[in-house]
Amino acid sequence: MNHNRSIVMTGLLGINGIILLSFFGCNTVREISIEVMVPAEVTIPTDVQSVTFVNRSYNPWLTKAPEDTIHRPPEDLFIIDSIVNNKFFLGIFDALNSSLLFDIDKLVLFQFRRADSIRFPDPLSEEELLAISETVLTDAIICLEGYSMTDSLAVFNNLEDAWFGDYYETESGVVFFVQGTIQWRIYDLINRSVIDEFITTDTTDWTVYGYYQEAMNELPEVIDAYREFAYQRGYDFGMRVSPIWSQVRRFYFISGNKNIRKAADYVYEGKWEKAADLWKLESGSDDPQIAAKSAFNLALYSEQRDLLIPAIDWAKKSYELINEKYTKIYIEILEHRKMNKLKLQQQIPLK
Repeated sequence: MNHNRSIVMTGLLGINGIILLSFFGCNTVREISIEVMVPAEVTIPTDVQSVTFVNRSYNPWLTKAPEDTIHRPPEDLFIIDSIVNNKFFLGIFDALNSSLLFDIDKLVLFQFRRADSIRFPDPLSEEELLAISETVLTDAIICLEGYSMTDSLAVFNNLEDAWFGDYYETESGVVFFVQGTIQWRIYDLINRSVIDEFITTDTTDWTVYGYYQEAMNELPEVIDAYREFAYQRGYDFGMRVSPIWSQVRRFYFISGNKNIRKAADYVYEGKWEKAADLWKLESGSDDPQIAAKSAFNLALYSEQRDLLIPAIDWAKKSYELINEKYTKIYIEILEHRKMNKLKLQQQIPLK
């Protein structure tokens, strides 16, 4: 199977590719995987060349209302806070360095911890951003504005009982949860404005089945659970500003006549140009089925070369010849790519 790179605008294309494939049997079409680029949810201005990390979150061990944060004593909260904050930013750091936009040598974190209120704060003012920009040599800051986290344990005893001579023991299902709400902002220090604001509430759970004590022993340590939760939340936020490569599924016709079958062999061998020559020849066939299949294949040929306008033209020609639902879906995919290409060009200027 060939793997080709092109530029794409949305992860929904993978779902649409599955829909397209559902119309056919394996003797009619052949599946192909195309590696595509999915744009970031957030577009960072092109004049931002450097990023610094700031922790502005509230110190949880100072809270006077335990229900508003982790239900643990202050000494435990101090340890957990140190660990999760480290993992929040390590996750972001790894996500940004895995993208095409950033190359950060080391994780530099500035601590501006709050002790005024447990509520999530208002954005930094222009004056505060100006003051930061005069002391920190950076174009933008990624700021953890605040977080609240809890953990809990659930046990359900609806499994089998075991007889141990003098007593029964019930096999249990044990679930450990970590839940947290985290607020992030990205500030543009050049223009002294907010680029992005994001609040998320997520839950991570670990489930173990077995006799109660054995199941409890297999659960992660509380600290390890918090580490995993915090790292993943940081990584997920980092990916909001990181275009990524992904794979989507496409197909091309391999049956119809001798030339279409021969073109299919060329594609399988990676000889796309030779296949395209045969498809172009057959796109003018008097048989509308042959012409429609050839035009559809030429749309794919154009798409995998990132020539979206020719791809749309070929797909529309195929649909004009034979009004197939799968062709209409493919046209919508291509139109969406064309309309959203500007977003990716704003994130990664294309030559």
